[in-house]
Amino acid sequence: MSVLENFGVETGQGKYHEEIIYSVALLYNHWNNRMSSYLKHYHLTPAQLNVLLVIQHQGKGAGISQVDIGKKLIATASNLTRLIDKLEDEGLAVRRAEPDDRRIKKVHVTEKGSQLLDEIWPRYNQELIYCLQGLPVEDQKIVAGILVKWLGIIIP
Repeated sequence: MSVLENFGVETGQGKYHEEIIYSVALLYNHWNNRMSSYLKHYHLTPAQLNVLLVIQHQGKGAGISQVDIGKKLIATASNLTRLIDKLEDEGLAVRRAEPDDRRIKKVHVTEKGSQLLDEIWPRYNQELIYCLQGLPVEDQKIVAGILVKWLGIIIP
């Protein structure tokens, strides 16, 4: 019996679309639960961590607009606003008006937020590696290539 069959999904019946979607969903749920447990110690959710990572890496010190953060994540505008509000309340991020146009606000990671990311990242990265440890690197390359190709088709 396959793992998918434990969740009521028949395998080997030519319904690859079901096997793929359920596999991706189960992998996401597993990863999200695992990371939720780890991040609870830091009073963060996986969604909040993702927002911080986007601000840090996409903003590259110059900050990033809330609209651009939303384009990089799967989040509604209202949910993103709540996430950023929470990060601000915790002192991990701050919204700042642009000097040239005060109507435009960019979100920046604070020093506290940057230090927290530095603290979280080593174990987070180890968890990524752990989750893939049974899959040979060549298989990881194949899966990554297929998923990136699939994303390019679905989200052009």
